[in-house]
Amino acid sequence: MTRRCHPLLSLALSAVCLGGCGGPADTPSGAESTTGAEPIATPTAVGEVAPVHGATLFAVYVAVAEAGAPALEQAAGPLRERSIMVSVGELGCDRGAAEALGVAPDWHGVAVMFETREAALAFADSLDTPPAGVAQVTAGCAD
Repeated sequence: MTRRCHPLLSLALSAVCLGGCGGPADTPSGAESTTGAEPIATPTAVGEVAPVHGATLFAVYVAVAEAGAPALEQAAGPLRERSIMVSVGELGCDRGAAEALGVAPDWHGVAVMFETREAALAFADSLDTPPAGVAQVTAGCAD
């Protein structure tokens, strides 16, 4: 099952949402956790993986747009700040992505990759704004 949103709506919502993601931790400024019991201020993706050429993965496309669109970096930046592995590039490199998202294969996407559908859907559900889509893909340009 592939979940889809209209690409332009996803771009606008992703830019608004991800611009505000993150925030200060609940510990006082400069203080470090000593017990590990303090809540994490921002959740991180659990189970994300780096794409490997030929691997079948489940990708959460946080944003999709034409190459060079500012929305791509606006979506990727906050994820990188949270130490979440992101894949940014042409959708044609992820076989099955463009078709699942309903966009041209030369568009670019910001994706977080997972080995299982369950992990991808859990991450997608944790986002403040629905992603552009979740798709099973075969990584083609990763080395």
